[in-house]
Parts: sequence; structure tokens; C-alpha cells
Amino acid sequence: MPRIKVIVEDDNGLPLTDTAECIYVLEGSCETLDDIDEAVERFKNTALPDVEKLLLQQTQKQFVADPLKRGTIS
Repeated sequence: MPRIKVIVEDDNGLPLTDTAECIYVLEGSCETLDDIDEAVERFKNTALPDVEKLLLQQTQKQFVADPLKRGTIS
């Protein structure tokens, strides 16, 4: 079965976190256009929420760590 590796990197090309790399196995035979379309849709529905969650967690860590971004220090 085909696999897709997703690595979320920072501007320097380094993984954002230790868990920034995920491997997703495309389900199904992927032998016809319909099979491929279904497998890609399942991949998107699985992978994109994971990527969004990782990005939101990173942004939250930066926000909490930087008091200027929170507006607590003028």
C-alpha cells in the first residue's frame, strides 16, 4: 500500500517537534481512479486535522512563552 510521510518543518527546515513527522498509509487498492480518490480523501480527513492541531499547539506555546504577544507588557 502506498504511504505518505508528512513532516511539518519550521522556516529553517527543522521539524517543529519530535512528533512533527507522521506516516499515513493510503487505504484501499489504489488501482483505479475511484480507489485513489477515496484513499486521498481519507488521507486528507485524517492528516489535515493532525497538522492543524500541531500548528495550533506550536502557536499556543509561542504565545504563552512571549508576554509581549499576550499584551501583558507594554
